[in-house]
Amino acid sequence: MKDIEYKRLDEKVINVKTLEGFVTLGVFAVMLLAIIYCTNVFGWPRWIVILSACLVVASIPFELYLLPKWRYQLWRYSISETSIQIRTGILFKRNILIPMGKVQHVAAKQGPILKKYNLYTITLSTAAGSHEIFGLAEDKADIIRKDIEVYAGLNDEQV
Repeated sequence: MKDIEYKRLDEKVINVKTLEGFVTLGVFAVMLLAIIYCTNVFGWPRWIVILSACLVVASIPFELYLLPKWRYQLWRYSISETSIQIRTGILFKRNILIPMGKVQHVAAKQGPILKKYNLYTITLSTAAGSHEIFGLAEDKADIIRKDIEVYAGLNDEQV
């Protein structure tokens, strides 16, 4: 059995995940304000506010530092003529093997945060579901999309 050469995501993924962490913390802050409001208006116990605030503060290093670094260090992918392999997971490791013959559709997408860093996500659709390769530079995403199109025998309507 030959060794598979897994590729890393673009290093800018760390910045993307950090920015997503700021957005998540913003949502947590709004939720905390809603809990404070409900505690004052409806007389909820104060321990709910204290517990919620502690959880928000405890999540800061995870959202802004640890999870972005872990995502970059642990997420890998490999593309060959016969299959696509994705390795991911922090606590629970996942190895996903997608045979090229099962790929029905390939798409490259870019949301506002990815657009800021000029990164793309490749989405692979099969009959069983879809899988993503997140955080690829534009040129690499285009090459991967075209390679998968050729390897899987897809036509222009399926890409």
